[in-house]
Amino acid sequence: MHVQWSFALLALASIILGSPIIQFPIKRRGGAFPTGDIADFDFLTEQISLAESRFNLTHREIEGNKIVRKAKPLPHGTADEGGRLLGEVGKDGAWYVELKVGEPEQTVQLDLDTLTSDFLFYSTTSERGTPFIDFGSDTYLKGNEWPTPHCMLPSDSIWFPTINQTLPIKFAHCRPARASPLTLGPSGAILGLAPSESLSQTKTPSLLKQLVERKIIEQSVWSFMLISGEEGVFSIGGTGAETVVLAENQIEEQLRAAGERENQDTPIPLARRELKVSAAVPLDPTAWEKDWRWSKVQGADGWWQILMQGVWVDNVKILKNQPIVIDFNVPFILAPPYAAKLFYSSVSGSRQLSPPYEQFHVFPCLNPPLLAFEFDRWQFPVMRGGKGADFWTGPGGKLSLGRLKKGSGYCVGAIVETRMGVGDTGVAMRGKVGAGSGSGEEGLQAGNGLRDVWVMGEVFWRGVGGVFDFKDGRVGLRSY
Repeated sequence: MHVQWSFALLALASIILGSPIIQFPIKRRGGAFPTGDIADFDFLTEQISLAESRFNLTHREIEGNKIVRKAKPLPHGTADEGGRLLGEVGKDGAWYVELKVGEPEQTVQLDLDTLTSDFLFYSTTSERGTPFIDFGSDTYLKGNEWPTPHCMLPSDSIWFPTINQTLPIKFAHCRPARASPLTLGPSGAILGLAPSESLSQTKTPSLLKQLVERKIIEQSVWSFMLISGEEGVFSIGGTGAETVVLAENQIEEQLRAAGERENQDTPIPLARRELKVSAAVPLDPTAWEKDWRWSKVQGADGWWQILMQGVWVDNVKILKNQPIVIDFNVPFILAPPYAAKLFYSSVSGSRQLSPPYEQFHVFPCLNPPLLAFEFDRWQFPVMRGGKGADFWTGPGGKLSLGRLKKGSGYCVGAIVETRMGVGDTGVAMRGKVGAGSGSGEEGLQAGNGLRDVWVMGEVFWRGVGGVFDFKDGRVGLRSY
């Protein structure tokens, strides 16, 4: 039901607000995260490993007078020598938009990725995914630049919804080497949303930068808001908050009207319903900035890393000043071991599981805690409530990944321990003065920088929206 309304309301919100905001409906590949009545530990452990592997593709380096995050190079002699692309095309569980490219139009699934800054199309020999056929587009223009041996920089026409314009856009078009196992993977595209160009491997001009330079959008920002466990709104040049408000009001009004039709023969006229929905939306296009709680980006130049000022359990602040990285393609919240243990020690009746599942903690299903995360001196309620219509949750409420076992009164928590960064002692030097003779691969591992860092995955964004400001290097949050 939600997705039907979001499609119809995207253009309406842009018109009402009177500002150039490009908005896409987004979907989660494979549907909502599969959480059953009983936790599947093999599946959950595999998902943690896959999530952690995304972060282990980078390290920190000293560049000039600052620390930056870059992709790790692969060893010499491999099929992908020089570096594997950070983004993974066509991954199950990824959030994506459907992009209309070329003439005649081809529909390509564009994965949203906060851990890279490249805008690229990936063409393999496999039939999996959504291939982009360059020779099938009359508007495809080959480029003369080859930033990597397997990627060039062409351009093609792309259609943008809500503003209803087709524009020529530059991007990287990559094909893996024939000897690479990656050629058997799916085709598709990636929109890198990381705030730093240090994570660009193809040196692609970012999509937002191209749109700002052409004055298509005014603000170099993007936003992400979930409507359900498998649908949401991705906005460029502004936020999707107003669209979500429109969708919620429209659905509530439709349900109310359906109830009135059961009690009377004359339904409420559609025009009257639309007028009420429109009137609920603020018309000031500059008001969006005031409705968010802002945090400055910090840490090594690369990811959207901000400071969480507090973790509240049952109205008690149990942790403060925790660095977090944002990645909504991770289905959990990943926490450093010490933070996870302290968190669950504050939850009455909880305990840590024994190996091989010691990354998980359980809590009483009938007594889930009240949780809030603090940003910019504001407490955001997270994972509250029981089973709801928008985000499926089983016993234990929204914090639960399922029961420990059949008939158990314990539920597995969605805040899980991560081993990323454990043993991290420094920054990758790679032959610089002071690196020492053992700096090689050991130094790369030491440059992970994730020892004390949380990862705010999808579960955090169920009821919290985010706006990401490239120009001012900050992240805005709001509840909805």
